[in-house]
Amino acid sequence: MKILLLEDDFLLKKHIEKYFVLKGHEIIGFDDGLDMLDNVNLYEFDFFIFDINVPNIDGFEVLEFLREKKINFPVIMISAMVDISNVKKAYALGCSDYLKKPFELAELELRMDAIIKNFHFKDYIEFENGYKYDLIEKQLFKDKEIIILSKKQNEILYLLIKNTGRVLSFDTIADFIYEDSFKDIHTISSHIRDIRKHIDFELIKNVRGVGYIIKK
Repeated sequence: MKILLLEDDFLLKKHIEKYFVLKGHEIIGFDDGLDMLDNVNLYEFDFFIFDINVPNIDGFEVLEFLREKKINFPVIMISAMVDISNVKKAYALGCSDYLKKPFELAELELRMDAIIKNFHFKDYIEFENGYKYDLIEKQLFKDKEIIILSKKQNEILYLLIKNTGRVLSFDTIADFIYEDSFKDIHTISSHIRDIRKHIDFELIKNVRGVGYIIKK
């Protein structure tokens, strides 16, 4: 599971990161809401842990932005703010749970596990004609045989599959597959064409002038 953490308490942030790495997860942490939004693609993550009172853009604003973008993966809000109005606001904005500081890391993990069970997160997604995509290994299979794709092709397919039912713009895809400021949007269509050559049904659909979608 890939986790995005927003926490400005240096020691707590490091403890959370170490704990979940030892549990076998990938976790990326930030201590500033604006810095986080400027440097990550939110569509890439499976779970979000947001502190509320952080610099520049607070956890409430990040959660609201997340839901406005129709990114519906689970969010746990963590905060020393115990006023019931803040709890209500967090749930109204769409959080999955609210954990008051201080807390045990094991409790955070237990709450996350409970949310994931109800969320029905899958390790793989099956499609017609014997195709299956492993979301952990990030690998496409056809009748248990691996389909070899290039690095960029596989990154695009992973992003589209993980966001099944959602139209992803050319800019969103470019942000995901290009690590530097250079973004060759025009080659995305070429990558999509090459992916389609390996799949014998219309998995990826074009939304003219907008981007691409894999429909449910």
